[in-house]
Amino acid sequence: MSEPGKEFAAIVLDCHDHGEADQIITFYCRDIGRMTGIAKGAKRSQKRFVNKLELFSFLSIRYTEPRRGNMVFIVEAELFESFIRLRQSMSLYVAATVIRELTLVATRDLDGDNGFFSLLHWGLQSLETGRPAMTVLALFQIKFFEQIGYRPNLSSCLRCNQPFGAIRDYGFDSRAGSIVCRYCQTERGQAPVLPLSQGTIKILASAQNQPLNRLHRLHLSGSSLHEALSLLYHYGRHLLQREICSLKLLSDAHWRGR
Repeated sequence: MSEPGKEFAAIVLDCHDHGEADQIITFYCRDIGRMTGIAKGAKRSQKRFVNKLELFSFLSIRYTEPRRGNMVFIVEAELFESFIRLRQSMSLYVAATVIRELTLVATRDLDGDNGFFSLLHWGLQSLETGRPAMTVLALFQIKFFEQIGYRPNLSSCLRCNQPFGAIRDYGFDSRAGSIVCRYCQTERGQAPVLPLSQGTIKILASAQNQPLNRLHRLHLSGSSLHEALSLLYHYGRHLLQREICSLKLLSDAHWRGR
């Protein structure tokens, strides 16, 4: 007879050994959000956990809650998707690590899901199925910032409130998270902005308003991709007040290759 417990769909965000046989796993779970648990005997398991607790794996976990403390006990895991390509390709691994690192930085244990699980799964699945990694990361981030409550303003100028499209040239104020028209950029004492074309703004604004199952219709390349990645990198660094190391590594490599 199987042990009782709660069961949730989950994605592995972190995994490290604990003692000779156990592993401590951090998951992001549908409905309940981030959670850390211990899988007793996982390193010696021949059935319950073998090849299931790898980084990025999408699975169903069954767990029991402890009598004290916050770390749950992982009883069993059933693998849905291994996302094995993400661990076999260095470029895909680094891209998936950006998604993982952003998730770990921006979420707290048992803080609820509110749709973030679907975004996380979309990002990893898009990389696994061969969508261009940098485009996936750009689209993931624009959705990510909205998900955590800091949707960039791409609809009107921060300073004069003129709607987008009324003026030709724009920039992005990464400290305020908003576009700024060319006239307001020249005002004395105003913060410098990142250059941003109308085409890039339109694609990112469209991504904000599209459901995840339609994001595959959007494409970023060339200067638009460069502008989008620069905007999102600087905005994220200001917002999170830290460097996302994997994102900087991948962005530097991308820009060197231009």
